[in-house]
Amino acid sequence: MRATCLLLGLSIWLAAGCASPADKARQAALQDYNRTQREVAAYARAKVNLLTAATKMFRSSVGRWPQTYQEFGNYIAANSLPFDMLAFNDVTFSTLKDGSLQIYYDVNCSGFNTKQYQFTQTGTVNIKTK
Repeated sequence: MRATCLLLGLSIWLAAGCASPADKARQAALQDYNRTQREVAAYARAKVNLLTAATKMFRSSVGRWPQTYQEFGNYIAANSLPFDMLAFNDVTFSTLKDGSLQIYYDVNCSGFNTKQYQFTQTGTVNIKTK
């Protein structure tokens, strides 16, 4: 029994170590893609957190939620807030019936794109009224 397990383990180890150059290249490319995808997700998360914080500041200053991204941008510029408007391809604000805000966002991930891979980060976030 032990000999069978040892031979099976040795076979798996040898097969993994004897991967073809194409398999090794594919594995390296997949690892690179996964690493970049994690970086894109972290970048997007940080940008959405800044968007959420600036939107809350808008509400506390103006007394309502922003209606357009342009209006939001004007507020950012007028108050010299550290927010990069070009970090997003699209942002849409929708006030919900309960007074909370839903933000649709499309983070600008073009800095991560290559000929092989196009990365996107879109989604929505809801901000409750306090």
